[in-house]
Amino acid sequence: MDRISTLLSTKKTVFSINELEKIFFDTEKKSLKQYLFRAKKDNTILNPFKGIRALPNYDQKELACKIKKNCYISCETVLFKEGVFFQYHWDTWSCMSERWGSYSIDQQNYVFYHLKPELLNNPIGIKEYDNYRIATPERALCDYIYLHPKSWIDAPESINRIRLKTILPYYPKATVLAINKLLDVEY
Repeated sequence: MDRISTLLSTKKTVFSINELEKIFFDTEKKSLKQYLFRAKKDNTILNPFKGIRALPNYDQKELACKIKKNCYISCETVLFKEGVFFQYHWDTWSCMSERWGSYSIDQQNYVFYHLKPELLNNPIGIKEYDNYRIATPERALCDYIYLHPKSWIDAPESINRIRLKTILPYYPKATVLAINKLLDVEY
């Protein structure tokens, strides 16, 4: 089996160098490095970000969650997708992470917002898929208001109040009060 077929069999499209070393465990590091250099040169494997390689048809959600460890897609990206926001920049992926950052890769922007570790590491309201993690609309709203407490949303009826009520206790009181005011409820 050739190397591209091996990568395709993983059902991933984005790989860290460590993952590639594990996949090709029987290949010497020097040989793997040479292969990756040649593959980058002929565009069979891309190098969209330092320490990350991707197949040419890579999944942008997967790349977003690979750029920074322990991050997940949230905020404007999820709120727009779920109809809570009506306007959004199509070329931006918003993520929650341990550190701030903003990157432009292949005409896409990847924005990482800082979230305290106790919130970031709490899995409530985060859907886990094989290659990426994404917030539910309720978690995304909590994250968004945590970052922008004076913001508003276009369609508050799109938020499931029961799920929101289970997520809110983990957020600071200021976020809870801002959401209460935003949705005209009291949790």
